[in-house]
Amino acid sequence: MEVKYIMFKYSFVISMVAAGVILSGCSQQSVKSTSNDISNGLQTANTEAKKVGQDVAPSLKKLDLGTRVTTALRANANLPDTIRVDASTTGVRLKGTVKTAEQKTLAGKVAKSTLPSGKSVDNELTVKSG
Repeated sequence: MEVKYIMFKYSFVISMVAAGVILSGCSQQSVKSTSNDISNGLQTANTEAKKVGQDVAPSLKKLDLGTRVTTALRANANLPDTIRVDASTTGVRLKGTVKTAEQKTLAGKVAKSTLPSGKSVDNELTVKSG
């Protein structure tokens, strides 16, 4: 959304500059030159906006996966709050400690059922009774 706002703001400013040039009675050559500059500026801004989107997309996917799994684990009353979720674009890794092997298995099942198909769960939970 920020990228769209920046693009809108940039386009608006450039349009206002172009309108000012036209209304001030500049020559046709000046207007054409300004128009070319505006066009080049918009192309550059569009290219940069696409780069930002590509750079941010993997982080957003990781954040989404991690949030989904963390929320599901916290919502399960049979699981402790000692489970940490590390997310990547391919899945999640469960770390931390649980009291029983059953909790470890349950955490893995909850995580797997929360993720979209094709995403993996690496269950590295440690069982520590007592």
